[in-house]
Amino acid sequence: MSSLDRRSTLLGRNAGHWEGTFIRLDDQGLESERFGTRLHVHETDGQIEAALTYLNTGKVATMRFAEPPALMAISPDGHWSLGPDKTGPWPAVMELCLVDGDRRRRVVVRHGVKQLESVVVVVEARPGVVDPALAPLLRAAVLPVGDGSASGCWKLTDDLSLTTALERRFGDPLVVRLCWRPEPGRELVLERAYGANGLPQP
Repeated sequence: MSSLDRRSTLLGRNAGHWEGTFIRLDDQGLESERFGTRLHVHETDGQIEAALTYLNTGKVATMRFAEPPALMAISPDGHWSLGPDKTGPWPAVMELCLVDGDRRRRVVVRHGVKQLESVVVVVEARPGVVDPALAPLLRAAVLPVGDGSASGCWKLTDDLSLTTALERRFGDPLVVRLCWRPEPGRELVLERAYGANGLPQP
């Protein structure tokens, strides 16, 4: 995908206003923090600007870039992910976003040196679009994958699940996979993977 296509695809599916709920889960999958957010993504003076307002404090965090970062993977459907240029025996943070028309699901996954440390779930929709109500206290069911690896599947909500390493071992691949079923019979999947050499996989 050319840089022009990457830019237009990202803006075409993700630009505009989003109202969200930000939920932080600890390493056991238990909610530790929750607050509302308002996000505005737009183009101004040739720059893409994303302004995130934290409704609990009123603080606004703004990010601007002329082109999507080289490390941002963007699918033709507008889904995107961000992560380090390489993984190794140090912490790694990855963000994945699935977009479905007027709704989005994002996760920020923080791996420590030895284990998964936290997961942030962001449920977003366009203003006026009503999403199914979230549980008042989110507790992800954490299930082993059963393939002999140190990975686990976090069932975040009835329609959203995350699979990634619960423990990290040096030299193991590191994969984060987000799966969303926005409606019965339809599944959106996004994966960000790093090989045993620590380099991103296509």
